Amino acid sequence: MFLWLVYDITDNGLRYKVSEKCLDFGLHRFQKSVFFGKLEQEKMNSLAEEIEQVLDHEERTEEDSVLLSPVCASCLGKKLVIGKNFNIDAYAEKECLFIAE
Repeated sequence: MFLWLVYDITDNGLRYKVSEKCLDFGLHRFQKSVFFGKLEQEKMNSLAEEIEQVLDHEERTEEDSVLLSPVCASCLGKKLVIGKNFNIDAYAEKECLFIAE
């Protein structure tokens, strides 16, 4: 399934760590705080758990949030684009390299 991940995190260090987790899981930066990619449900759950661990930190505020939103291929096909074209093939064809610690 495809996945949009959007975050609003106030602390630069935490924000950087979350963005690195997204990249580690093979997501691609769509905008500064928006990532997109293709992940199976199990990987999405693992990513959510790892982000939760990152945000379990004293620098976290009550305003910080991360949204993981799965999107099926048929729903994604109904998208409307204003401005720069969104080419799904550019994201779906890339291989994911997962590195475990």
